[in-house]
Amino acid sequence: MIPPLPRPLPPPRIAQGVPPALRRAAAALYWRHFGRQILPVPVPARQGIALVAAAMRPGQALVALSAQGGLVGLVGLRDAGGGFLDPGPGSFVAVWGRAGGRLRHLSTALYRPGQGTTDLVLDGLATHPRWRRQGIARALVRAALAEARARGHHGLRVEVEARNHAALAAWRALGFQPLPRQRLGWPWAAPAHVLRLPV
Repeated sequence: MIPPLPRPLPPPRIAQGVPPALRRAAAALYWRHFGRQILPVPVPARQGIALVAAAMRPGQALVALSAQGGLVGLVGLRDAGGGFLDPGPGSFVAVWGRAGGRLRHLSTALYRPGQGTTDLVLDGLATHPRWRRQGIARALVRAALAEARARGHHGLRVEVEARNHAALAAWRALGFQPLPRQRLGWPWAAPAHVLRLPV
Protein backbone atom coordinates (compact mmCIF):
# COMPACT_ATOMS: atom_id res chain seq x y z
CA MET A 1 0.00 0.00 0.00
CA ILE A 2 1.32 3.44 -0.91
CA PRO A 3 1.47 5.82 2.07
CA PRO A 4 -0.51 9.05 1.66
CA LEU A 5 1.39 12.16 0.69
CA PRO A 6 2.05 14.52 3.62
CA ARG A 7 -0.38 17.41 3.74
CA PRO A 8 1.24 20.83 3.22
CA LEU A 9 1.50 23.02 6.27
CA PRO A 10 -0.88 26.00 6.38
CA PRO A 11 0.71 29.19 5.09
CA PRO A 12 2.43 31.38 7.69
CA ARG A 13 1.36 34.84 8.78
CA ILE A 14 4.00 37.55 8.23
CA ALA A 15 4.29 40.22 10.92
CA GLN A 16 6.46 43.28 11.53
CA GLY A 17 8.85 42.96 14.48
CA VAL A 18 9.72 40.09 16.80
CA PRO A 19 7.04 39.68 19.52
CA PRO A 20 8.47 39.67 23.10
CA ALA A 21 7.39 36.06 23.70
CA LEU A 22 9.34 34.87 20.64
CA ARG A 23 12.61 36.76 21.12
CA ARG A 24 14.45 33.79 22.61
CA ALA A 25 13.26 31.57 19.74
CA ALA A 26 14.29 34.26 17.24
CA ALA A 27 17.75 34.51 18.83
CA ALA A 28 18.20 30.72 18.65
CA LEU A 29 17.08 30.57 15.01
CA TYR A 30 19.30 33.49 14.00
CA TRP A 31 22.34 32.08 15.84
CA ARG A 32 21.80 28.67 14.26
CA HIS A 33 22.00 30.22 10.79
CA PHE A 34 24.53 33.03 11.27
CA GLY A 35 26.51 32.38 14.46
CA ARG A 36 29.72 31.63 12.56
CA GLN A 37 29.53 35.07 10.93
CA ILE A 38 28.71 37.04 14.10
CA LEU A 39 31.88 36.34 16.10
CA PRO A 40 35.43 35.67 14.91
CA VAL A 41 35.95 32.76 17.34
CA PRO A 42 33.61 29.91 18.28
CA VAL A 43 31.57 30.25 21.46
CA PRO A 44 29.08 27.87 23.08
CA ALA A 45 25.64 28.09 21.50
CA ARG A 46 24.01 29.25 24.76
CA GLN A 47 26.34 32.27 24.88
CA GLY A 48 25.83 33.03 21.20
CA ILE A 49 22.05 32.87 21.59
CA ALA A 50 22.26 35.11 24.67
CA LEU A 51 24.34 37.60 22.66
CA VAL A 52 21.80 37.72 19.82
CA ALA A 53 18.95 38.12 22.33
CA ALA A 54 20.76 40.99 24.05
CA ALA A 55 21.79 42.70 20.77
CA MET A 56 18.47 42.23 18.98
CA ARG A 57 16.56 45.23 17.67
CA PRO A 58 13.14 43.54 17.37
CA GLY A 59 11.60 46.23 15.18
CA GLN A 60 14.22 45.64 12.47
CA ALA A 61 12.78 42.28 11.44
CA LEU A 62 9.87 40.60 9.74
CA VAL A 63 8.74 37.26 11.15
CA ALA A 64 6.81 34.31 9.75
CA LEU A 65 4.41 32.79 12.28
CA SER A 66 2.64 29.43 12.16
CA ALA A 67 -1.12 29.12 12.64
CA GLN A 68 -0.36 28.40 16.33
CA GLY A 69 1.76 31.55 16.63
CA GLY A 70 5.17 29.83 16.64
CA LEU A 71 8.18 31.35 14.92
CA VAL A 72 8.93 29.59 11.63
CA GLY A 73 11.15 32.19 9.93
CA LEU A 74 12.57 35.68 10.15
CA VAL A 75 14.44 38.21 8.10
CA GLY A 76 16.48 41.00 9.62
CA LEU A 77 16.37 44.45 8.02
CA ARG A 78 19.16 47.01 7.80
CA ASP A 79 18.91 50.62 6.71
CA ALA A 80 20.70 53.88 7.52
CA GLY A 81 19.45 53.59 11.12
CA GLY A 82 21.10 50.20 11.70
CA GLY A 83 20.35 46.51 11.42
CA PHE A 84 18.73 43.64 13.25
CA LEU A 85 21.62 43.44 15.74
CA ASP A 86 23.02 46.41 17.67
CA PRO A 87 26.83 46.18 17.46
CA GLY A 88 27.41 48.18 20.67
CA PRO A 89 29.35 46.85 23.68
CA GLY A 90 26.34 46.59 26.00
CA SER A 91 25.13 43.23 24.68
CA PHE A 92 28.64 41.73 24.97
CA VAL A 93 28.95 42.96 28.56
CA ALA A 94 25.51 41.46 29.34
CA VAL A 95 26.75 38.02 28.28
CA TRP A 96 30.44 37.95 29.33
CA GLY A 97 30.69 40.62 32.03
CA ARG A 98 32.54 43.92 31.92
CA ALA A 99 36.09 42.78 31.10
CA GLY A 100 35.30 39.76 28.91
CA GLY A 101 32.48 41.55 27.13
CA ARG A 102 34.55 44.61 26.27
CA LEU A 103 37.40 42.44 25.02
CA ARG A 104 35.09 40.44 22.76
CA HIS A 105 33.45 43.62 21.54
CA LEU A 106 36.86 45.05 20.59
CA SER A 107 37.39 42.09 18.27
CA THR A 108 34.32 43.13 16.24
CA ALA A 109 36.24 46.18 14.99
CA LEU A 110 37.86 43.75 12.52
CA TYR A 111 34.48 43.16 10.86
CA ARG A 112 34.00 45.11 7.61
CA PRO A 113 30.37 46.07 6.91
CA GLY A 114 29.00 46.27 3.39
CA GLN A 115 29.21 49.50 1.43
CA GLY A 116 26.66 52.18 2.21
CA THR A 117 23.45 51.98 0.19
CA THR A 118 20.04 53.56 -0.02
CA ASP A 119 18.53 50.08 -0.54
CA LEU A 120 16.96 48.12 2.29
CA VAL A 121 19.43 45.34 3.16
CA LEU A 122 18.17 41.92 4.19
CA ASP A 123 20.19 41.34 7.34
CA GLY A 124 19.97 37.54 7.29
CA LEU A 125 17.01 35.31 6.42
CA ALA A 126 16.44 32.15 8.47
CA THR A 127 13.78 29.44 8.24
CA HIS A 128 13.00 26.83 10.89
CA PRO A 129 14.24 23.43 9.59
CA ARG A 130 10.76 21.86 9.78
CA TRP A 131 9.38 24.61 7.56
CA ARG A 132 11.92 24.51 4.75
CA ARG A 133 10.52 24.21 1.22
CA GLN A 134 7.19 25.65 2.38
CA GLY A 135 7.56 29.07 0.74
CA ILE A 136 8.69 30.87 3.92
CA ALA A 137 11.67 32.62 2.31
CA ARG A 138 9.56 33.76 -0.64
CA ALA A 139 6.85 35.10 1.68
CA LEU A 140 9.41 36.99 3.77
CA VAL A 141 11.03 38.50 0.67
CA ARG A 142 7.61 39.62 -0.62
CA ALA A 143 6.93 41.25 2.76
CA ALA A 144 10.38 42.87 2.71
CA LEU A 145 9.64 44.31 -0.74
CA ALA A 146 6.46 45.89 0.63
CA GLU A 147 8.42 47.18 3.64
CA ALA A 148 11.08 48.67 1.34
CA ARG A 149 8.39 50.49 -0.65
CA ALA A 150 6.80 51.80 2.53
CA ARG A 151 10.18 53.11 3.74
CA GLY A 152 11.00 54.75 0.39
CA HIS A 153 13.80 52.40 -0.70
CA HIS A 154 14.34 51.60 -4.38
CA GLY A 155 15.70 48.09 -3.92
CA LEU A 156 16.40 45.15 -1.67
CA ARG A 157 19.99 44.05 -1.22
CA VAL A 158 21.51 40.89 0.21
CA GLU A 159 25.09 39.87 0.98
CA VAL A 160 26.05 36.20 0.56
CA GLU A 161 29.27 34.42 1.53
CA ALA A 162 31.29 33.57 -1.58
CA ARG A 163 31.35 29.84 -0.74
CA ASN A 164 27.61 29.60 -0.10
CA HIS A 165 26.59 28.43 -3.56
CA ALA A 166 23.19 27.11 -2.40
CA ALA A 167 22.21 30.49 -0.92
CA LEU A 168 23.44 32.29 -4.03
CA ALA A 169 21.28 30.06 -6.24
CA ALA A 170 18.27 30.56 -3.94
CA TRP A 171 18.56 34.35 -4.09
CA ARG A 172 18.96 34.25 -7.87
CA ALA A 173 15.80 32.12 -8.07
CA LEU A 174 13.97 34.85 -6.11
CA GLY A 175 14.93 37.40 -8.77
CA PHE A 176 18.00 39.00 -7.17
CA GLN A 177 20.74 39.99 -9.62
CA PRO A 178 24.46 40.07 -8.76
CA LEU A 179 26.37 43.29 -8.25
CA PRO A 180 30.20 43.45 -8.08
CA ARG A 181 31.63 41.41 -5.20
CA GLN A 182 32.71 43.26 -2.08
CA ARG A 183 35.25 42.65 0.64
CA LEU A 184 33.11 42.51 3.74
CA GLY A 185 32.90 40.46 6.89
CA TRP A 186 36.02 39.23 8.66
CA PRO A 187 39.40 40.03 7.02
CA TRP A 188 40.05 36.36 6.26
CA ALA A 189 36.71 35.91 4.48
CA ALA A 190 36.55 35.66 0.69
CA PRO A 191 34.85 38.49 -1.22
CA ALA A 192 31.10 38.28 -0.74
CA HIS A 193 28.41 38.22 -3.38
CA VAL A 194 26.08 41.23 -3.26
CA LEU A 195 22.72 40.84 -4.98
CA ARG A 196 19.94 43.34 -5.59
CA LEU A 197 16.23 43.20 -6.38
CA PRO A 198 14.63 46.46 -7.59
CA VAL A 199 11.48 47.51 -5.74
